[in-house]
Order: sequence, then structure tokens, then C-alpha cells
Amino acid sequence: MNYYVSFGEREELISVEEAGVAQYRVTLGNKTFVVDAHRVEENTWSIILDGRVFEVDLLVGDEEISVYLNGDLYPLKVVNEQQKALSRTKETAEGGKQLLTAPMPGKVVKVLVSEGEEVGPNQGLIIIEAMKMENEFKSSAPGKVKEIFVKEGEVVEGGDKLILIE
Repeated sequence: MNYYVSFGEREELISVEEAGVAQYRVTLGNKTFVVDAHRVEENTWSIILDGRVFEVDLLVGDEEISVYLNGDLYPLKVVNEQQKALSRTKETAEGGKQLLTAPMPGKVVKVLVSEGEEVGPNQGLIIIEAMKMENEFKSSAPGKVKEIFVKEGEVVEGGDKLILIE
């Protein structure tokens, strides 16, 4: 699964895949690491990375993870690809238009609106199947569907235009 992780002004795309029992393959940029992670207490984890052992305390919120390592606090904002796409839609909505784009490759399962239709905030717009999961994307603000760029059954790539709302 891909995550966008922000620390201060810096944002990185991180891919995390299970690699075994309590083992994860983490890709950051062009580097891949195998990480062993074992829960020690409710919020405390023992992490083995490149043969080095770290004890990390994690406080997990909706989109933020506070990481305590060696007495230092690292507040990280963490969102998955769907949350990132919704965030981009919200940013666009502030300018008076919402352009919903596909956050990842997938197949359009169902278009829930039609051109000319008035939509409200948080209204379902489209369902896309990606990585064997159906993801419903919603409007971030009220508006009118100006254009639908895709059809049901169509395969889309990450970044493809889906729906424009004004």
C-alpha cells in the first residue's frame, strides 16, 4: 500500500508491503528496506532495520502519527492514495472547481452521478476498483457536475481525469 508521509514541509511517497510474519518491505524513493516490527506494549514497538534495533513509541490519530524515538518527537502526517486524491479535490474546490483524478490505476465500477446533476458535499461520485478493493470517491463541496471523463468498465491510470464539478 502506498502512503504519503509529511514531516514539516517535506513529503515522501512510501510503499509498504508485507514480507513475512511481522516483516515489511518499505520502499522510499529508490531504496527498499526490510523492517521487522514487533509490538512490545500498546503503543511501543521494537523495530529492526538494517540490523539495528530501535524502540519506538507511536501515537496514532486519523491522519497523524506521533513518533517518539530516542526522546525526540516526530509528528508525521500520513495519508493513503485515496485520502491524498480527496485532499487534492478539496484544494481544487477552494478555487471554485473540483477536478477529481484517479489516485492509482484501477477500473471504473460505477459512476454515481450524471452531467448537469447538482451534488452536495460528501456525496458519492464514482466507485473505482483498485488492488481488489472498491473505493468510493466523494465530492468535497457542493456544485454541479460539468463533465464526466470516464465510463463504467473503463480502466484508468493514476492521474487520469474522472469528474469535473463547478
